[in-house]
Amino acid sequence: MLKRLLIAGGLAFCCLSCAPAIRGVAGQPPFAADLEPYTEAVDRSCSYFNFLWGKSAELEGYDEEAIYAYKQALVCDRRAGRVMRSLADILVKNGQRDQAIAWVNKLIALNPKDSDARAFLANIYSSMERFGEAAEIYQAILVDDPKNFNVRLQLGGLYARMHDYEKARQVLEKLTEMNPDSYAGFYYLARLYQEMHLFDKAAEAYEKALVLNWSPMLAYEAAELYEQEKRYPEAIAVYKQIVEDDASDERARSFLAQAYFRQGKVDEAIQELEHLRNISANPAKVELAICRILLDAGRRLDAITRLNAILKKDPQSDGARALLIMAYYQQGDLATAKKLLRQVRPASPAYEESVIMLARIMQEEKDFPGAEKILRQAMADKENRRLNFYVALAMLYAGQDKFDKAHGVFAQAIADFPGNVETYYEYALFFHKLGDEAGAMRQMQEVLKREPKHARALNYIGYTWAEEGRNLEQAKSYIEQAVDQLPKDGFVRDSLGWVYYRLGDFPAAVRELELAVVLSPDDPTIYEHLGDAYLKNNDKLKARDAYRKSLEFYEEQDKKDAVRHKLEALSPEDGQTGGAK
Repeated sequence: MLKRLLIAGGLAFCCLSCAPAIRGVAGQPPFAADLEPYTEAVDRSCSYFNFLWGKSAELEGYDEEAIYAYKQALVCDRRAGRVMRSLADILVKNGQRDQAIAWVNKLIALNPKDSDARAFLANIYSSMERFGEAAEIYQAILVDDPKNFNVRLQLGGLYARMHDYEKARQVLEKLTEMNPDSYAGFYYLARLYQEMHLFDKAAEAYEKALVLNWSPMLAYEAAELYEQEKRYPEAIAVYKQIVEDDASDERARSFLAQAYFRQGKVDEAIQELEHLRNISANPAKVELAICRILLDAGRRLDAITRLNAILKKDPQSDGARALLIMAYYQQGDLATAKKLLRQVRPASPAYEESVIMLARIMQEEKDFPGAEKILRQAMADKENRRLNFYVALAMLYAGQDKFDKAHGVFAQAIADFPGNVETYYEYALFFHKLGDEAGAMRQMQEVLKREPKHARALNYIGYTWAEEGRNLEQAKSYIEQAVDQLPKDGFVRDSLGWVYYRLGDFPAAVRELELAVVLSPDDPTIYEHLGDAYLKNNDKLKARDAYRKSLEFYEEQDKKDAVRHKLEALSPEDGQTGGAK
């Protein structure tokens, strides 16, 4: 700080000792930061001194002092464009965007064709979500300077933020046509194509970006797209390239093994994991991954042999014990599975799951008293009891039509977990499973009384209202709050799409439901909702595809019949029939 003051003092002496006096405004000090620049006040040496003072203050983090100094510089010289830009930058940084806009407009007034200043103004508007004004400025710049790469890229990104994907596509495709060596252009185009579900085009754009600038980060993104589209040979080729580039990349080897397994190449997957185990800092974790693959492939005896070997070396390996329990359970050796489950201690992370699984096995064996005893014993341990033990016991009673006892368990849970809002939420779900929607809604309202921002309760109530076609605006508000907290949850996003559908905003419904199926690609209800939205949006071809996906995933016959009826109601189009095989 002392050094800065000494420098500033020296500059002040040099500048002010030779500078002519600045004519002031009557009744005001000549260097008041709140004054508008005036024509008579033009002293470039004074302006430069204050600019340097401002830069020094800004570099040291004294933003308010810097803002004052920059404004003083502009009192001295109203045409100091560099100062205006610096002032606008620091105002944006400090959240004073309206003031920044005013100064950038003054800067543009000095040179109306200044592309950098105009783009800066558009960027500020974009950050304020004033997208229309930002887009107009970007478009105007491109009229004057059609080869301006950065502005075209920013405009494409802006349209994507506005969810106007077709305009974004036009802008970015033009950009890559004009700049065929643009890594950024192809990268953002690939991301855009993914948003538009144009996966073949996205893959092509990724491939071009990789040729221009190969990097592991980009390669992982491309491989993820290939796996999403079940293009496993291409994903495997990318992972292999990553491994060739860096043989110690454990993540790539792990993903490569997963891709082999998804392609049905179990031996290749295990071979890759064994390579990984030899270089891994945690070989035991990799050995567990091998055992999981063996179990998933139905090779239980191999898995059991390996898992018993792990437990012999490390009797405290909860992961190995959990997989071994699953192996014996799948093999039908319930006695051994139960024996292992009883060995899991309360301090283990697997304790909760083990108690519930043990009770479930006993329930499958029709040993209801044994299952009840296990759960009651676990609930009696005040130090280690879990809410899910109560839920499991309530469901055990409900399965025997002992509904009074089931409700009594939840009453006990409310007493044993005072202030725990999740108790009311689980009770609401219990009512829902019993088909008592009034009871479920009543308990969900109790959840919101105690925790107004509870995302799951907001979503449940909002979706229920949307289904019933009532309180739609409030339902939308509730679900939007849930989406803010759970933006990557496909079921919550489905709720938002469905409430848009009920409100009659079909383009918005399509947008949200398309995102929902990406987030939850195996849910039949979401595909059915998407088909309904496509149909209302006059896109029968896409509606037919969505209904077919829904039909593929539904298991309940009545729901299959309902979707099949919707398919049959579609008129033939483009040589395709509306029915499903």
